[in-house]
Amino acid sequence: MKIQEYIASGIIESYALGLASAEEVAQIERLLPFHPQLRDALSDFEFQLELFALEHSGPPPPGVREKILDRLRELPAIRPVHRRGGQDGRKGKDSSPEYIPIEHSSTHIRVHKYWRPAFIAIFILAKILLACAIYYFIENQHAQKDIRQLQEKLIKTGGSTTEPGQ
Repeated sequence: MKIQEYIASGIIESYALGLASAEEVAQIERLLPFHPQLRDALSDFEFQLELFALEHSGPPPPGVREKILDRLRELPAIRPVHRRGGQDGRKGKDSSPEYIPIEHSSTHIRVHKYWRPAFIAIFILAKILLACAIYYFIENQHAQKDIRQLQEKLIKTGGSTTEPGQ
């Protein structure tokens, strides 16, 4: 397929306006890096479209600004973002910052990068302490078993506490 015929097919206009199918979008995005004529045609159409919009623009109907501000006032209040250097995201004294509500549904917890080694060290220490606790529990069980055996032996021998050979 020749590039000029491809451009003349109207695919560039469909792509720029967001009307192209997923296959067409993939095809154009695959061809754009290799064909400067395609890039030029796309940028030319976008420029012409912007010029048309500027030439034929008109003021919005009265009351639109108030409707938008009313809808913004209905949104829940959000704390301003504080940035380093004392900037809080505001442009002027009486202008309020704009926020976009974001829904986050991740199942992972994000932790500061310096806490990760601490968590790993605590995890390893917990495993070592668990192993020690199990070891000493088993040793205690063996010691108690030995004590019981010695007590039974002592009872069987008649309760004398003298050592043989005295």
